[in-house]
Amino acid sequence: MIDAPSYPVRSLRQAGAALRSRRAARRISQTQLGEMTGTAQSTISDIENGVVSVSLDVYLRLLEGLGAELSVTNRLVDREPS
Repeated sequence: MIDAPSYPVRSLRQAGAALRSRRAARRISQTQLGEMTGTAQSTISDIENGVVSVSLDVYLRLLEGLGAELSVTNRLVDREPS
């Protein structure tokens, strides 16, 4: 299994970048991922570029195809300690 870094996701662009990074780490093309998950290559491209919002079901299916999963953590605060 490939050890890919995890990324905070707070926007569509970040979700797309996380998906693209995971896909690239697995050396899978958008077309291959689409065939594995029943998702059009053009949809995957739009998701990775943050220009389309898809259902959580579609995003989870793509992550599953890449051997990844969604997890929720406490948000890290970007500020100096007092």
